[in-house]
Amino acid sequence: NIHYEEDRHVRRNASKFGTLHQERNTYKRITSRYTVEIWGKAAIGLYLWKHVLSGELQNMQNGLIQQGYLTVDDINFIYRSGPGIIQTTVPNDVQYLVLVLNGRSEEKIESSKLWLDYLPLYPDLKKLAVVLLGNERCDNNWIVPYVHSRGGRINVVFLVYDSPLIDNMEFYQWPLGVAVYRGFPNIKSEKVDISSPRSHMCNFLGTVYENSSREILSRVIKSMDVQDNCIILERKRWLPLETEDSLKYYMDSLLKSDLTLCPVGRNTECYRIYEAMSLGSVPVVENLRTDGNCDASAAAPLRLLKQYDAPVTYVKSWYELYEVLKKEAELTLEEKIERRTAVVNWYTNFKRNLSNHFIKVIKHKFFVV
Repeated sequence: NIHYEEDRHVRRNASKFGTLHQERNTYKRITSRYTVEIWGKAAIGLYLWKHVLSGELQNMQNGLIQQGYLTVDDINFIYRSGPGIIQTTVPNDVQYLVLVLNGRSEEKIESSKLWLDYLPLYPDLKKLAVVLLGNERCDNNWIVPYVHSRGGRINVVFLVYDSPLIDNMEFYQWPLGVAVYRGFPNIKSEKVDISSPRSHMCNFLGTVYENSSREILSRVIKSMDVQDNCIILERKRWLPLETEDSLKYYMDSLLKSDLTLCPVGRNTECYRIYEAMSLGSVPVVENLRTDGNCDASAAAPLRLLKQYDAPVTYVKSWYELYEVLKKEAELTLEEKIERRTAVVNWYTNFKRNLSNHFIKVIKHKFFVV
């Protein structure tokens, strides 16, 4: 099961980069004014719990369930995930609930609807939030009938991608984050080597989709003959999971490079943007809106990163890469170290701000009369 596997990968790779944060975490129940359950039925639940809230997890029932406790202010959060978490194994007397769901495909949407349609069977449920991995084309209207303003049970939705549903009242934007499901760990900023020379200027490891701008990037890289200065590993087919060796190679490539090339895929926002910043590598991102129904305003794409002034280099076309690399070659090591420090610190603060924002919204939506 994906929840058990991703935790195993994280623990396997955490030793090199330091253990996960333990602040504000406890494995015993603490008497607090409120208790909020978080049920993770999508991998982004682990990003919320481990990376944003800095929570820990214990494996229970031979790995069928992962569970953790976290007290923030006067709220006791209890996180539950894993294949053993189904509608009939969770506490029936839940009052305040955050449900983490996957809405990326029709199959995942149907599974999410099963959870939402089951909610009336929890007789004590008072307030509900949903953290939703949205569709990459922002086709998320299926959830609208479930929100409170339309007569549903959901009080607030934290939604991934630049959806036009975002109104900062009922729908809030949430980041894609790192690929926890592929084993990418929560890296402590102080464990990142920012002072040593990095052997390569840039990297790109990823799938090159047919008729995409990634094909343009591939041609530009080959025409510039930068293979000696950039770590390039292309593949034609997307692979959902990493091996231990492939994950190590990927993370080492980020650590060895000062720039990480981030071409758009099915959406502009991708995991490698956050993964690169966690290791002090600057994402070079196409400022390009992808096909679909995502926000078409001037603020898009990547509204959330722009809102928080992320240290990202934007390009309109990969034909600008020559100028980007030319400027990079002119930087001194001291200038690169200063920039790496800023990038790592930004990402650490970004997660802290997300945590504060999440808790603030939950307090307001759940407990303010």
